[in-house]
Parts: sequence; structure tokens; C-alpha cells
Amino acid sequence: MRRWLISFLALFLVFPAMVHAQGNITLESVKVRLWSEYDQPSMLVIYDFKVAEGTTLPTTLDLRIPNEGNLIAVAYEEGGELFNADFSGPVEDGNWQRVTLFIKSQTTYHLEYYQPLGRDGKKRLFTYQWGGEYAVQDFSIEIQVPEDSTGVQTIPAIPFVREESFLSGGAKLSDLEAGETYQVRLQYTRSSEATVIQPPSAQIEPSEPIDTDTEGRVTLDKLPYILGGIGALLIIAALYYSWRVNSFHLPRPRQRHRPRAQESAQVYCHECGARAQPGDRFCRSCGSRLRTD
Repeated sequence: MRRWLISFLALFLVFPAMVHAQGNITLESVKVRLWSEYDQPSMLVIYDFKVAEGTTLPTTLDLRIPNEGNLIAVAYEEGGELFNADFSGPVEDGNWQRVTLFIKSQTTYHLEYYQPLGRDGKKRLFTYQWGGEYAVQDFSIEIQVPEDSTGVQTIPAIPFVREESFLSGGAKLSDLEAGETYQVRLQYTRSSEATVIQPPSAQIEPSEPIDTDTEGRVTLDKLPYILGGIGALLIIAALYYSWRVNSFHLPRPRQRHRPRAQESAQVYCHECGARAQPGDRFCRSCGSRLRTD
């Protein structure tokens, strides 16, 4: 009984400490990138974040993404490259989805998801919100919209400049406390549906120009010859089949002949003229020997 009580008290004391340590995690940096209509007609949301130095590792980190978000990548950086990171979820959490990351090293972690854009005619609408799950020492946000966008507005106001193929704007905040949220609303107008970059499937090009002489290409001017060749093959196949059928005849069944009873020749006695019976050698009337030849 004493041993069980000691174990219970130890668990009671350690568990709050674990929860408290988890809740006290501070993020050294969080960079959020909102790339609108980048390679899909939606918003690509990218997180890059790092836990603060002195964080006891390994640990877990819960991040929330909108319910309509489509998670596509969870990774960590090593040597300038990204590698798949261990995580669980996403699981439904009210109006959000919760993703749990297993943080094993003091490096930058990476998360990506797509989220649909709101539409009002040609106007695009989008709202982003940082949920404030953890305190953040340096928080920054970068927004990109296609270069042909007009009437670009954000709340709070963010200035935009023209880059190579998009308009870009951003903001920075410092020392966000745990539970402190940050929200930005974006709207712009655009007539085109083209994305900033072509999706990978649209970037495939032939190794050499395609023309009428390209191997494997079939053009309509060759169609009559192709149909004629197919017709000739069908005729040859029909003739061969007919020849095969006529070359093999089944033997006719033999007719069964029923044996006829042999009619015996009539024999008469040369002496008295009496008619003899079949098989007789002597006349039954006069006894003379019968002539059978």
C-alpha cells in the first residue's frame, strides 16, 4: 500500500511539471509565407520555425491549421536540405486541425498546407491567423500575390512592391506572448486564373520539336493508307479461314446394309418330277438321287 501511494504521489508531482514545461516552450522564430495562386488556385501557407535555445529536447509541439487546410509537408532542415520529420495528425480540434511535431534537435522545422481562397466574382479573399499557441521571440509574415493583381489591400495595412512575377509585402513582430494571436486579412482583384508558376505536369516539354516526321506521330493524311492496310489484312484473314474450313472434310458415315435372306434354288426330281425340299439329296416320291447341278 505504501509503495502504491508513493508511486501515485510521484506521478502527481511529475505530471504537472511535464505539462508546465510543455506549455512554457518558446519559439525563437516563426516565419509565415502566404503565396497566393502560386502553383494551385489556392493559398500556399508555409511555416518555418525553431524552438528557443535552452529548450529541453526531445519535446513535442502542437500547431493548428484551419479545418479546410490540406497538409502536404512536415520537415526539418539539415545541411541546407529538408528531410521528412516525425509528426502525428492532423486531428480535428474544434474549428482547427492539430498537428503534433516531435522536435528532436535545435534546427528549423518546416510545415506546408494549402487553403482555399474565398471568391467574390473576380475578387480574392483570404484570412490568416496565428493562434498564439506559444510565445514567439521573432515573428514575420510574407505575402505574395500574382503580379497582375489589382486593388491589393490588407488589414492591418501592409505595403506591397513588385517583384519578378508577383507583388510582395511583409510585416515583422517581436515578443509575441503565449495566447497572443495575430491576424491579417487579404483581398485583391484578378481576371486571370493562371498560377504564378506552372504546375510540374504543365512543365513537361518534348526533347525535340514535334512535327509530321516525328517518330510515332500519326497524321490525318496517312489515315487512308492505314485503313486500307487494315482492310487488306481482314480480307487475307477471311480467305485463310475459308481455305482451312474447306481443306478438312469429315468422313461420311457408312450406311448400314441389313443382310438379305438368300433365296434357295428350286430342285425337281428328274425321274418323277416331284418338287424336292431344301437339303434333300433323294426324291421323297421315287427315291431317285436328285441332281443338284
